[in-house]
Formats: sequence, C-alpha cells, structure tokens
Amino acid sequence: MTNQKLSEDSLPPAPPPPPMPLLGNCPHQNAENSKKSVAANQSEHVTYKADLLFHLTSFTRWCLDVLSATLQRIKKSNTFRVVRGTSQPVHVLSIILVAILSAVCFPLERKQSNLLASRFTYLTYFTAFSLHVGSQFWMTFVSGLSLYFNLARHAFGDVQKILFPRYFTLNCTLSAVTAIQFARLYTFAQNNDFHTFLQLITLTLCFAVEFSIRVFLVPSVLELISSKTTIEKAAGIGQEIGHYELGPLLKCPHYMSLHRSFRKVHMYTAIGNIVAIMCSAFHLYFLAYKYTDKLVI
Repeated sequence: MTNQKLSEDSLPPAPPPPPMPLLGNCPHQNAENSKKSVAANQSEHVTYKADLLFHLTSFTRWCLDVLSATLQRIKKSNTFRVVRGTSQPVHVLSIILVAILSAVCFPLERKQSNLLASRFTYLTYFTAFSLHVGSQFWMTFVSGLSLYFNLARHAFGDVQKILFPRYFTLNCTLSAVTAIQFARLYTFAQNNDFHTFLQLITLTLCFAVEFSIRVFLVPSVLELISSKTTIEKAAGIGQEIGHYELGPLLKCPHYMSLHRSFRKVHMYTAIGNIVAIMCSAFHLYFLAYKYTDKLVI
C-alpha cells in the first residue's frame, strides 16, 4: 500500500485542459470588432452642421439675455429707484393715459361719417379683447386654482410673485388697446347711442381698475408675500397644500399683522379683478348683441 501510494504521488500532474477558443480569437469576430471600433471612432469625430432651428434658438437666447441685462441695469439705476419709491411719477402717468383716452374718445372734430375704419383697427381691437378675456379666464379659473390645490403654499407663492406683475401688466395693456380702438371705431361710425357710449365707459373703467391694481396693489402684495415667507420658513411651516396651517405663528403679533395686511391687499386685488372680468363680460355680451347686426358698431 505504501509503495502504491508513493507511486501515485510520484506521478506527474495531469496537464490542464486546452482553453476554449475565445470569440476574440476568431478571425471573423476580430474583423467585426475592428469595424465597430473604427465606426465608433469615426462617430466621435463627426461634426454636426448647425441648422436653422439652432441659429434661431441661439438668437432668441441672445435677445433674452440682452433684454434681461438691460432690465437689470434699469432696476439698479437711481432714476428707477426714484420712480419706484415715490408716487408722483405714477400720478403723472395716470394723467397722461387719461388724456390720451379722452383725446381718442372725444376728438375736437369728428371725421366724416363715410370714412370707414381700417382693417388694422378692427384687427387690433378684436385681438386685444380676445386675448384679454382669455388671460382673465385662464389666470382666474384655471391657473390659480390648479396651482393652489397642487403646490405647496410657499411654491405657490413663488409662482404668484412671477405671474402677478406679468398678468396685470398684460391685462392693463390689452384693456387700454381695446378701449382706444373701440373709441376709434365709435368715432368713425358717428354712433351716439347710449349703449355704445356705455361700453366706452365700461372699457375705460376696466383699464383704470387693472392699471391701479398693477401700480398700487401688486408691489405691496409681492413685498408682503416675501416677508411672510421668510418668517414662515424660520418657523418651519408653509409646505401645506391647499390650506393654511400657521401653527405657532398664530401667537406672533408681528406675523399676524403682516398676515392681516396681506389678506386685505389681496382681497382688494381680487375685487378689482372681479370688476375687470365683469366689464369684459358686459362688453362680450355687447358684441354678441351686435353680431346679429353683422358687428356694425
């Protein structure tokens, strides 16, 4: 047994099995791999030619950057600080706008009755009014409600700080264009009936309300939102969705004073927006009534 064991130990080890042929050793596979590597290298060095869309996008981005930089320089200027910090320039602007509307609505000399309004006047009038109604409907009944019931309260406030100035700036501009162009059509048509004159008063009232909101109320709303958000973040609240949870801030007199001021200014803004929507609805009914007469103003 011992000799047999020694003889088994003295035997040389069995040679390892021959390695399986790798795919990389296959000439056909190597050729395919080399083709793929060459194609990959070529794709890395491919230069894409800029098309028209690329140039238009770059130009749009450049224009927006220039406009943003210009607005920032204007905001940092001393003139803008004086205009923003005092109310006198706003009063002057209001007087100028009222004078322009009065000059359009009540010209010194009436034009001949056979002189028809241009198509551009009709186009700008209907375009401005339709955009105005659409903006009011979207912001009041779609955007505002959807964002309030789906975003955290602080996120909703950040969105409102961006949308509020743009919304009322757009609306007061569109209402001014609508009132001016309607007054031009009224002047051309030599129409002195009470209903048409009442529409002119309604459109002027709509512009006055939206202009007052944009100039006097919107800056206060933005400042109050920023002040409230800073305090609420320090207290760890403001992430609720669709409702208020003031928590410990209910016992803070300073915060509650800010909160009451915000609710009051926001209520005035909402009432003004409702009045503007009522004016638009009244004028829309007037257009529907005039449609039976082929929109002859």
